[in-house]
Amino acid sequence: MPLILIADDNQQICGWLRALLEAEGHRVLEAADGKAAMATIERDAPDLMILDMYLPVQDGLETILLLHNSQSHVKILAISGQPLPGYDILKIATAFGAHGALEKPFSRELLLQQVQNLLAPAQQPSV
Repeated sequence: MPLILIADDNQQICGWLRALLEAEGHRVLEAADGKAAMATIERDAPDLMILDMYLPVQDGLETILLLHNSQSHVKILAISGQPLPGYDILKIATAFGAHGALEKPFSRELLLQQVQNLLAPAQQPSV
């Protein structure tokens, strides 16, 4: 089963995400900030990271840039629930390299669909 890293400093959200993902058979790790997430990625090589954009120590955008520069193959699902007028952090996250984005609050179904899409093997073109 795929290994998923949840990088979020909100323990309630981490617990909810962990419960949903483990119920679907995924293995789950957690990190409370971007720096801890990077260390976890280097050590455990998860398949997918669900990354909150507003984290202490090292925020989500910085984490995305560091992953991009390190040539990591981990897929990134950016999440955020603090929209600022005129500043779409999720659009910026995808421009920086996130593979998907969800605005909090999101439904169980939407999350699981995004996770499934990001973990699906790349489709090979038919010849």
